[in-house]
Amino acid sequence: MNPEDQSLAAAKALGGRVSVACLPCRNRHVRCDAQQPICIRCSSEGRTCQYVKSRRGGLNRARLAERRRARNGDGAVAGSPSDASAESRSPGQAVGQDYRATGGNSSTLSQEPSARASESETSDLEGECHPCALPQQKLQQYYEKTPEQGSLALLVAVMRFIGSLYSFPDLTPQLQDKVTEGFQAARKLAPDPFLAQCHLLYSISLYWSTEKVKAREEIDTAIGIALNLGMNHCQFASEHGRGDAVLEESFRRTWWQLFCIDAYYAAIKRLPTFSLCEVNTDTDLPCEEDEYESGSIPTPKTLEDFDTREFGPENQSFSSFAYLIGATRSIALALSAGAPDASNWLSPKTIAEVDAIIDGWFLLLPKSKREVLKEDNVVDELMFQAQMAVHANLIALHRPFSKLPFHPLEGVSSCLVEPPKRLPVKDSEAAHTQRCLQSIEAQLQLLVLPAQPCRRSPFTVCMTAACSHTLLAAIKVHFSGRQLAVARHQLRLVVGYIRALAKVWPQGVKNLDEIQIIAQEILSRKNESPRRTATPEKVNVNSQKPSVVDGAPCIEGLDNWINPAITLENPDSLSSYWNFSNDFQPDIPIWFSSY
Repeated sequence: MNPEDQSLAAAKALGGRVSVACLPCRNRHVRCDAQQPICIRCSSEGRTCQYVKSRRGGLNRARLAERRRARNGDGAVAGSPSDASAESRSPGQAVGQDYRATGGNSSTLSQEPSARASESETSDLEGECHPCALPQQKLQQYYEKTPEQGSLALLVAVMRFIGSLYSFPDLTPQLQDKVTEGFQAARKLAPDPFLAQCHLLYSISLYWSTEKVKAREEIDTAIGIALNLGMNHCQFASEHGRGDAVLEESFRRTWWQLFCIDAYYAAIKRLPTFSLCEVNTDTDLPCEEDEYESGSIPTPKTLEDFDTREFGPENQSFSSFAYLIGATRSIALALSAGAPDASNWLSPKTIAEVDAIIDGWFLLLPKSKREVLKEDNVVDELMFQAQMAVHANLIALHRPFSKLPFHPLEGVSSCLVEPPKRLPVKDSEAAHTQRCLQSIEAQLQLLVLPAQPCRRSPFTVCMTAACSHTLLAAIKVHFSGRQLAVARHQLRLVVGYIRALAKVWPQGVKNLDEIQIIAQEILSRKNESPRRTATPEKVNVNSQKPSVVDGAPCIEGLDNWINPAITLENPDSLSSYWNFSNDFQPDIPIWFSSY
């Protein structure tokens, strides 16, 4: 047997998946046994075997195994409190005692499956997509050394619950019960930034588990804690960070993560503003992710520095988190400039102002931030979010002026790009159409970057929905020939991306069903392609509008796109439509050629 056959046989003998693969195996999409320092496949093929350095720190497999053997050998539980100290704790400390007891060995935040989930799988959600909690190594240190663990132990419980959604769904109900008990016990504790983090992260998980009302309550609680503590002021982190630069950075990140998530919720509900948008803040901006993980925290940059970056040197750069914050603030300013009740809503002047705001953000991005895929083949998740959000907003802005009409069935979407109540006067349709198509293409290029979609922020589902709805309209009325064929493959990419996230988040399943029912109707061959040659007459479609979770949109016109054969009152119909991703082909080289 030649070396290649031996490596293949060895790889097949592994059976299950491994949590990490080396870069050569990952880039070639082949199975890796993840042995370190060199895997079997690279060893047999004479390749240089390299692994991406963990972004969360902590112990590697060998050191974890050594620690387990040592623990099992002497029977001790390192760092566990004595019975006497446990009995002497006050009622306000009960939550910390409870979670340490159920968590097992506190030195590794427990080695139960629930803990393994929080250490590995949730690193993408909490460590890369929505980073505000302490890096794992620092969190572990505080967990071990802090006698009164109250809110910190609850934070670990929330992280374990989120981790179970990824890898141990059978443990999810049990872990969620623990979180619920922890929040009840935490009522006796004085609010602190860790408790705000608990409510924030729990809110995200609840929202994408379809518990939207409860999710809103949780983030409102987190916002209330942050405002009462004064986390929106720059001096808060230094005054309460115990002289620990990493802890101070975590507090700054908590405030800004609240700001971004509050904005995301508002964008999904199509609100022109959100609560934290009106709050005065001078909290310093977060540093780069690798600096946060390593503990090498530089002097933080200020909002004033960011807002005057056009006067700085060309090579001046801010962190990815700072650019995400800048994008969120830009979008918030854009939305508030055209509030639905304003007389200038969707006027050419408003469009020009918003374009200037968003284009200014793009043009001032340094080269290192324009490329979302970094040199080590790792996706910058925060810049991924920022660019996806900006392009979704551009699509929502320009589509009403474009040649890409709205379909009444788009009202079924809980991530709706809502049409205006009055169709705007058409001016420069071609230019607006091109802006929409450019943003669609930019989003599609982001979706094919090398990373598992399920590890992305679930909020990108709604950002992608804006792309899918507009792409469907372009397929129906704009593309033809080869462009049409390519666009159909692009649609499969979008559906495949959302489907991957739906495997983790139940709300993603609902969003996927919505897109499929809309696509089935729009692309049905029995419907003629509508060409908007004139402003359509006002049509009452109330009897045919589906219910919408976050508020029913006002849709007028386009009566020729309504298919009376589809009954949206039957919820089972959402799952009865054909699946675009059956033919999903992620390696087609012609997807992103110019239109």
